[in-house]
Amino acid sequence: MSENTSTTEKSLPNPQKVKWKNVAYYDTFEEAHKHRLSLDEEGIKVKVRRCGPDKTKYVVKIGTLLKEATSD
Repeated sequence: MSENTSTTEKSLPNPQKVKWKNVAYYDTFEEAHKHRLSLDEEGIKVKVRRCGPDKTKYVVKIGTLLKEATSD
């Protein structure tokens, strides 16, 4: 690395917009999907992902929007 390099504060091209939180874990996708549908009716961002050893379980995640930084 050369000594003439400088770092500039530059926003990333695709910053994170949603913070995801784990809500519940299930053994089958059908159970997780039922929970997702019950939360989806409330207008919350919801997704189901595989997790656990060898991806054998499913987790239901809810998302909250992050506030964007304002520049003055």
